[in-house]
Amino acid sequence: MIIGDLKNIFNLEGKTALVTGAGQGLGGAIAEGFAQFGADVAVVDINPTTAEEVSEAIRGMGRKSISIKCDVSNEEQVKSTVEKTIKELGKIDVLAAVAGIGDRAMAEDMTMLQWDRVLAINLRGVWLFDQGVGKHLISRKASGSIINMASIAGQVGVKTGNANYCASKGGVIALTRLLAVEWAKYNIRVNALAPVQFKTPLIKKLLENPKTVDYFLSYIPMGRFGEVNEIVGPSVFLASDAASMVTGIVLNVDGGMTAM
Repeated sequence: MIIGDLKNIFNLEGKTALVTGAGQGLGGAIAEGFAQFGADVAVVDINPTTAEEVSEAIRGMGRKSISIKCDVSNEEQVKSTVEKTIKELGKIDVLAAVAGIGDRAMAEDMTMLQWDRVLAINLRGVWLFDQGVGKHLISRKASGSIINMASIAGQVGVKTGNANYCASKGGVIALTRLLAVEWAKYNIRVNALAPVQFKTPLIKKLLENPKTVDYFLSYIPMGRFGEVNEIVGPSVFLASDAASMVTGIVLNVDGGMTAM
């Protein structure tokens, strides 16, 4: 059996990616990672200042990039963001729906405001961008890759006051699997990434408490938190032709946690 030249299967040249939550943390690393592998990138974030900083860094790599301020839970803003990306960058081939928040309280004390706010960003926001980009790909009759940001918290129980967060990420996983099946006929691949705790602004304050650090590390076999650059490889894999037969999976980037 002769296998063709596979050296460039991770190449994203000629692709345009849209990344939400890309002004910092995992989203920023993914956006810059896509650019390093050749993609043009729309950097989407609620914070226009940090979004533009990431976009400027991408342009410094010689790639096209725009920054867009967007509340991912707002349907009209999402539609406008997708339309602006298509207008200014020509198309969308890859979506990484990364934007997410946390708002912790033990289950018995959690307010509906906390519940609704987290579900609006973490699940509704993913759905709105998935649908918007999916419609674009279907109308173009183009293949594409959608990557949703889930979490190990959507798969296992935790004791950190995260009922809203866990529910949202479990919903992302279910949505990912459904869309993978529904859109397979269009050659649109839909997968999810599920990281354990990474050193991002989302958990910065939590890591100031040594007991919380010890609790987190106690269930990560590798004994450490993820570094933001460590999400890039899995993201590029799912975005690229290297994963051309991969859809509907949850790729755990968790230092072995879900193997326990």
